[in-house]
Amino acid sequence: MNITRKQPIISSNQINFYIEEGLKRVGILLEETYGPSGKNLLFDSKNDINPKLLKSGSKIIRNLRTSNPVQNLILLMLEDSFQKVNTVSGDGTKTFFLITSYLILNGFKYIIQNSRGLETKLGITKTINYALTILQDKSIPITSREFWKKVIRRYLPADQKLQEIFTEAFEKIGKSGDLKIKTETGNITELTIEQGMQINRGFFSPYFITDMEKMIVNFENPYILLTTQKIVIEEGHLLNLLEPIIYEKRPILIISSDIDEQALSSLILNKVNGILDVAYIKIPETFGSDKTIFEDLALYTNAKVINSLREWKNMQRSYLGQAEKVLLTKTKSIFWAKIESQENLIEKKCQELKQQILVSDSDYENEKREARRKNFSGATAIINIGGITELETTERRSRAEIGLVGAKACLYEGVLPGGGFSFVHLSEELENWSRTNFYGDSLAGSNLVVKSLIKPIQVLLNQEIDKNRIIPKYMTSIEEIKKIKDIYSTYDIKDKKVVNILESGILDSFKSIRVGLQTTMSLTYSVLSIASIIL
Repeated sequence: MNITRKQPIISSNQINFYIEEGLKRVGILLEETYGPSGKNLLFDSKNDINPKLLKSGSKIIRNLRTSNPVQNLILLMLEDSFQKVNTVSGDGTKTFFLITSYLILNGFKYIIQNSRGLETKLGITKTINYALTILQDKSIPITSREFWKKVIRRYLPADQKLQEIFTEAFEKIGKSGDLKIKTETGNITELTIEQGMQINRGFFSPYFITDMEKMIVNFENPYILLTTQKIVIEEGHLLNLLEPIIYEKRPILIISSDIDEQALSSLILNKVNGILDVAYIKIPETFGSDKTIFEDLALYTNAKVINSLREWKNMQRSYLGQAEKVLLTKTKSIFWAKIESQENLIEKKCQELKQQILVSDSDYENEKREARRKNFSGATAIINIGGITELETTERRSRAEIGLVGAKACLYEGVLPGGGFSFVHLSEELENWSRTNFYGDSLAGSNLVVKSLIKPIQVLLNQEIDKNRIIPKYMTSIEEIKKIKDIYSTYDIKDKKVVNILESGILDSFKSIRVGLQTTMSLTYSVLSIASIIL
């Protein structure tokens, strides 16, 4: 079909052809790179001088484009969907592409032959949801240091130094702590632990600095004033508050959404003249999660947030929070609070955030809630990664970031046997459930899911046949793999033997499987619902 400006709409009877061609093209390339016998792909990048050697599924999809604009739209849909899988779990793009492409291609064929497409899609979504329920029940939690070390070895197989640092970091901060990766100059890779609640806002003016050599504000035992109101000097409320604190000789940190010039000048003059140890942090309303920052700091320091003019007028000393220590740089602030009196309230808030994560479907909101929950724990591990060359440093950091995502996914939601074994073992139970709960077109949709889940391991088995060219005397079948019942075991296709998932490292996080199947379900439903494409 010729696509012209006069005819920019691709009708439904032509969509199937373009989608099928696009998915098959991607499928051929990804199957070549899949599994232990997978090869690399060389891309001639027009934007860079050097070509790219790729094996990562998400990067292959991101770099793959054709001369056909319709197929490129399909590739963009795949890129957007599977980037989420890669971001959340660190891997799994190729596995879930194989499952998704099977569902879409065979779903189209069935819907063309039968008119009840909605029933077919309903069977697909319900079966995937039920599969996730079963897999969640079977996921194995990480309960020991040795277990955790082996999980880290799985995600950072070629870097013993990083393995040791990752293990040490999580021992010191626990599950609730936060871990960040930074690049360091020089050939040193090391771990540092920062205690205290952190916010990504620093001192508003260098006039507040207490240590000019380090360019920081360092307060011991300060008061904390929190307000979402603009601080102005005219009403006199701020001066009335500061006057008794001057005689008390204690520092005060003021945090608000805004401040007028006269009030800021007054604070700076008091600081410069040695009248009052004061510092100011501005958290404007346009800043990300400003409301939750005020809320969390208030809870952490036992302060009351001043939200109105009435509260300013009636303000008491008890509204002020307190901290053992506060350290401010230009870009961030760390609070070490006296949390003994607040310990129960902080624990209650952490449990509340955890419950919100469990019931919410928004990954974006859940990431914010998880970051808040970790911040209350008051411990952050920072891995500073170095290398002899910039190329080595960048490559090590990339591996560490991908490994961190994958390992944390295992830590929070447990692990399952890898290599596609979990899906194979699930297929028989899903088949029985489908026959009991569906009929007609919905049963057909459910059966498509069952068949799609064994697609990844079929590809791996076929690779072994192709590699040996002549079929060996003993070739493992899916039926033989189904006979493995031990939850700690899987099948190593490369070595053709049953192995322990911990010793072999052939394991997947339940989180990567959950996000992958949810993405598969969403993308399949969306593509099967396309009526027309407008260019």
